[in-house]
Amino acid sequence: MLPSFLFPFPAVLFRIRNPTAGTAPPSVIRNPDKQNPELLRLQKLLDNGQLILFYQGADKMRKEAKRYRKKDVTPQELTDGLFLCYMIAKAPFLDLNDYNNVEWVSEYSDLDHTVKEFMSNSIPFIALTDKNSKLPNKEEALRFYLSAAALVLKQFHSQVDYAFKATEICADMLIDYASDMSGEQETRLFNTTSARGARSNNAQYIIKSKERGFIRELMTCFPTKAREVRKYLNLAGYEDKEIPALLDRTVGRVPEAAYLYKDCPGKGMNMAGRITCVDMKMRAMPCNRIAPFWETWFNCQI
Repeated sequence: MLPSFLFPFPAVLFRIRNPTAGTAPPSVIRNPDKQNPELLRLQKLLDNGQLILFYQGADKMRKEAKRYRKKDVTPQELTDGLFLCYMIAKAPFLDLNDYNNVEWVSEYSDLDHTVKEFMSNSIPFIALTDKNSKLPNKEEALRFYLSAAALVLKQFHSQVDYAFKATEICADMLIDYASDMSGEQETRLFNTTSARGARSNNAQYIIKSKERGFIRELMTCFPTKAREVRKYLNLAGYEDKEIPALLDRTVGRVPEAAYLYKDCPGKGMNMAGRITCVDMKMRAMPCNRIAPFWETWFNCQI
């Protein structure tokens, strides 16, 4: 029987929402006759839940898809790139509650993170924002990509454990004081906690990079329409009051970004060393972030 003080938090499980909820795929990729057979095989892996094989295949295609970023991309290349983008955005991250995934990411790194981080490689952003481009359904494709990019950014936020230190302490306490834990259970708990910590750190690094790139893309697409920019930032999980701090740490208060600050609620404190609304949000959310750890612990008992 484990001491009751080792269970100070409720076992509330954190779940990621469907990343493509509310985002219909572009009409150009709804026709199977126009889709690359290799992409269809990738879709089958995803539909069957074979995520490791899916991410391995998606990583290969992502590297090859860099050619889609050229300005003179063909309609078929655009279709292929959009379909790959759709699948990557739709795919969930590897679930570390499955210890097979823990072992895999420990040996082969965070391939799912990498694939989602560089999802934009499959999109010809220059061609989609070129006023002289004759690509069909250009605006629909561009808006789909922005929605997918927003949702992937939101997914990465779900990978961050802002209370990981507390999670780590709880794991250490269980290993030190749970006398009925077997050596295998201790190893699994230690490895899972380490993997969660590493992925949380990696996600934070990726978020910083993706925030800067996403803001720049939105400014390129909507150079005068702050409402449109705000809509996609909301889709990425940012509240209106968090946007000024987001702008401060990405593009800054430069003239070309001035329109984004207008009528923005909660402009916050952007001076060095001050706390922003995003900082406050991160510091106020420890309890429900510890939940995955407890789920891992209960799985170790089976």
